[in-house]
Formats: sequence, structure tokens, C-alpha cells
Amino acid sequence: MTQQDIKEQLLLSETKFGLDFLKTLTANQSESLVFSPLSVSLALALVHSGARNQSSAQIEKALLGGTDSEQFINYYSSLSERLKSNTNGTEISIANRVYLKHTAQINNDYLSHVAENYDAGAESLDFQNPDSAEKINEFIRVSTQGKLDNLVSSDSISDAIALLVNAVYFKGKWDEEFTLDFTSNEEFTTKMDGVKKIPFLKEIMTDRGYSSDDIFQVLTLNYVDSSFKFVVFLPKESNGLNSALEKLDSERFQKLLQQSKRTYMNTEIPKFTIEKELALKNTLQSLGITDIFTDQADLSGIAEGIKISDGTHKSLIEVNEEGTTAAAVTVVKAVPMCLRMDDPVEFKANHPFLFALVRDGHPLFLGVFHG
Repeated sequence: MTQQDIKEQLLLSETKFGLDFLKTLTANQSESLVFSPLSVSLALALVHSGARNQSSAQIEKALLGGTDSEQFINYYSSLSERLKSNTNGTEISIANRVYLKHTAQINNDYLSHVAENYDAGAESLDFQNPDSAEKINEFIRVSTQGKLDNLVSSDSISDAIALLVNAVYFKGKWDEEFTLDFTSNEEFTTKMDGVKKIPFLKEIMTDRGYSSDDIFQVLTLNYVDSSFKFVVFLPKESNGLNSALEKLDSERFQKLLQQSKRTYMNTEIPKFTIEKELALKNTLQSLGITDIFTDQADLSGIAEGIKISDGTHKSLIEVNEEGTTAAAVTVVKAVPMCLRMDDPVEFKANHPFLFALVRDGHPLFLGVFHG
């Protein structure tokens, strides 16, 4: 297998983790949500750095389909580093930090490892001191440009030995902004076949990225930095999102991204803001990461005799005329010329859909919109 084949396989595995995570959240649900597979993965990468034996292997299998530890570290370390560059009006920041109980005997090799591979700083805190929660929330506020706050409280961290925190912030402008004059309230059909009026961004006869198959119409919107894209996967069957998601695997997801071509279109998509907070334990256990939450945990690379009690993840995304702002934080406790056509493609996202914010195919944020 060539290096390129390996990279493609790892990207498919990374995408699979994100889609599998999403599907556990959307089963029988009808609310809009967003999360960052990248933030969750980097928080788990901090855990992985101190995990051993089965605890390590379960993380490797769930996130990358099973790799050796060195390949896992290289993949996420490299991904984190590549995403730090801010170019062409795009802002992205990734911040990792390890907070330690002031009396804990944390392995110094662990601290060196996460600093070297994930640029993660470390700070000792008395978790029973109310000021400690505010210090952690301040780190989150600064890392997400004030978009996310109050993720932890004094009560939620009082019994912790360590907190592993990852924060991701993104802000990007469309390469071609939507015209404010064309924004108007239109009907959106919800999952329960109700109809509500919400603001839509509208364009008539413009060039945008487009692909399709038997299940989805896919709109791809470029940012000024074209390595970043906002992608709307609209089921062709009205209110068919749940059944469409069941058929959306990582191969189909990446193929639809790669097949996107500049196309003559009439476009209507909702203007929206979604914020969501998630507990991670049950979802991660359902995806095969179980040992780190039990007495079978081997996190001896961090400290002896510890396990993860739970994790918390909070994300926000805003889509408007100018572009997209997105932020996420995870706390784990211990183009070609346009093809002109006679008739433009009609893309009207007026029923539930999946959306993704990607860079070079890597899913940074995933979510569903239900109106």
C-alpha cells in the first residue's frame, strides 16, 4: 500500500468516526445540532497519549480504524499543525490544555509528550477552589473568540484529577458573499411535516460547487481560502434525512466532495445559528471506546489508578450572508470555469439536511438542520 493509499484510508476512517458519532446523536431526534469531530478526536488524542494496552487500542480503532500508536500520533499531530495556519481572511485556532489536580502525581513524560505532539500546555489547579472553574472557562472563552463559555462549573470538576481540554474556533468569509437584499423568509418543512418560516440566503443563476447521486443533492460553498468548504447534503426525498443518513458512509461522503464542480445554479439555503452541548461518555462507549471509563482503564501513562468519568463537548455554528463562524470545545474529565447549462440546477434546502465544514476533506464540523 502506497503512502497516498494510507492517507486516503485514514481520511475515510476519520470521516467514518464523525459520521458514526453523528448517527448516534440523530437517531429518533428532530432537533438541529452541531459538533466537531476534530475537537472530540483531539481531546481523545490527549487521552491516547497516556493510555496503554486495550485502552489505547480502542481509541485507535474507533478514530482511525485501528493503527499503531505511532501512526495515530503522527496523524493527529500533523492534522492539528496544518490547521493552525490562518490565510486569506480565514481564522482558525486550535487550543489544547491539560489541567491537573494540584496534588496529583502526573507523569512528566506525559506532559512532555502532549506538549511536543499537540502543543498542549499544562496548569495545576485546586479543583475544589471555585476560581479554578473560571480559569478553565476563561481559557475556553479566549480560544473561541468569546463564542463559547461556561462549559465547566465548580461542582462538575471538584472530584477531577485531570481535565483534558480542546477548543476549536473557525471564522471564514465566502469567496462570493450572498447579497443581503436577497435574504428573505421562506417556508421550511420540518421532520414532522410542519411548516415554519425562516430566513433564507438566496441566489439566482450563479456559479457554485455542485454534485449529486441517487440520494443527495450536494451544494459546496467555498471560503476565500478555498481549502475550507461548507457543504450541504440535501436528501432528494423530502424529509428523508434519517434514511439518507443510514446510507451515507465515509466513501459516499468523500466521493460527493471530490465530484463537486462549478455549476450554474439557483440556490436557497437557511441562514442559521446552532449551539449544542453534549455529554460524550455514552456515545463514545457505543462506538467502542469503553475501557477508559471503567476500572479496567489503563491510563498509567498519565497517572496511576485513574479513569475518565465523562467528557463534555460544546459547539456553535453561524451561517450568514458573509460566511461562517464556528467554535467547539471538548473537555474530557481525568476552480475550473463554470459549466453553463440551458437551465440552472435548482437547489432549495427547505427540508432537513446534513451540513459539514471541511478542510481538504477533513470534517471539522458536522451537523443536521431541522429548521
